[in-house]
Amino acid sequence: MQCEVIRDLLPLYQDELCSPVTAELVRQHLAECPDCARAAERMRSQVHVEERPVIRAESPFYVYQKKVFLRTVLAVLATLAVCFAAFCGWQYFAENYPPRQIVLSRVTAEETDQWRQAEEPVVFDSIFHRREVILDAHCEQPADLRFRDEKGELVLEVTALPGQAVSLEGLERDRPYTVEMRGEPDIFLQFR
Repeated sequence: MQCEVIRDLLPLYQDELCSPVTAELVRQHLAECPDCARAAERMRSQVHVEERPVIRAESPFYVYQKKVFLRTVLAVLATLAVCFAAFCGWQYFAENYPPRQIVLSRVTAEETDQWRQAEEPVVFDSIFHRREVILDAHCEQPADLRFRDEKGELVLEVTALPGQAVSLEGLERDRPYTVEMRGEPDIFLQFR
């Protein structure tokens, strides 16, 4: 057989795609012809078979599913943003606009050492109440305060300094407390 025909058959022979009879003829020729044997050897060393990447068949609904997923994620993020903004607004409102109850007491200078009762009871009936009292900053001396429940029993006793908030955490919500105070002739209290 001619060398040109064998060289044309070498790729088929190497990939084992030719018939057994043709493979036997090529094998015999390679044993007898050193030029064709070198060509076959070069062909074996030069062939680098690269693996083809596996191409996944995409679903016809892939684009639709992707859009639905993105819409869902955006809806969740928008809901979280609205909830966060509402929470921040509520916090701002609760911190800056608590309902206030104001108690004012005026007596003569001779009565400053006596306990006197406020005209109205104090009730912390809003969730925004912090349950604290502030003595007006214009007062020069501290004021002593006592809180009594509906039965007249002493529940809490505190001293309020001018301009400073005093915690009344011992008092419960939605219960009226009678306030008794002692101090300067003019006492101005803010309960919040």
